[in-house]
Amino acid sequence: MVMVRKLIKHELFNTVRIAMIPAIVMVLLAILARIMFATSGTTLAIIMVVFYLFFMMATLFIGFWFGIYSFYQSLFTSTGYLTLSLPVTPDQLIWSKLLSAIIVEFASAIICILSACIFFIGLPVDILDAIGSAFSLIGDAISYFAAAEPLFFVELVIMGILFIPLSFLVFYAVMCIGQLFTSKNRKGMAIGLYIALMFVWNILSTTVFSGINDAMIEISIHLYMWVRIVFFAAVDVGCYFLVRYIIKNKVNLLA
Repeated sequence: MVMVRKLIKHELFNTVRIAMIPAIVMVLLAILARIMFATSGTTLAIIMVVFYLFFMMATLFIGFWFGIYSFYQSLFTSTGYLTLSLPVTPDQLIWSKLLSAIIVEFASAIICILSACIFFIGLPVDILDAIGSAFSLIGDAISYFAAAEPLFFVELVIMGILFIPLSFLVFYAVMCIGQLFTSKNRKGMAIGLYIALMFVWNILSTTVFSGINDAMIEISIHLYMWVRIVFFAAVDVGCYFLVRYIIKNKVNLLA
């Protein structure tokens, strides 16, 4: 665990140096937009809001992108010689990359929420009341839903917990498979492989799985949810062990 913490600290330092740039710009734009709405015309303020929303999306995207790119850069480029020479196991490398990526993405989401709070400061009371009422209705709906269907609510939470690492592990697995090709354009091979997988998955989802899903929902919504939970868990485990096997036995930095 000590080595994993050190690796996570290193990963967070490298990622935050880049991810903090759009986050800082986003917060500054939220402040400027808030000031302009209060002191000047709405046209310039609306332009600021557009840029603010753009940098909000950029903050979330860059956090996710660097969680993926850091994995590729530190393992499958010239940096891989240094990374693979460290006294760490493949499991420690995977966990450090995965946990740091999840931490950065959660931190990016929190910063986006805080910037939105900055933007809403000083809005007219009626607008704030409307926003507060909307959030109150959402909270009441969640509370009612959790009380009425506690098992379904738990299933949603479990599915969300499984989906978060899955979104990174799938990319890790595709990159690991892509670097097995002898072609020098391994990044292109990995991208092509990912596009092919998504294409096949979409075809199967619309032609085969949609009917199966409808049948399961008619039988029981809980059956549908647990099948998806098992599927997500299987993909998580399968991708993890595939990545672990390739890092341990098949990494080829010379080709």
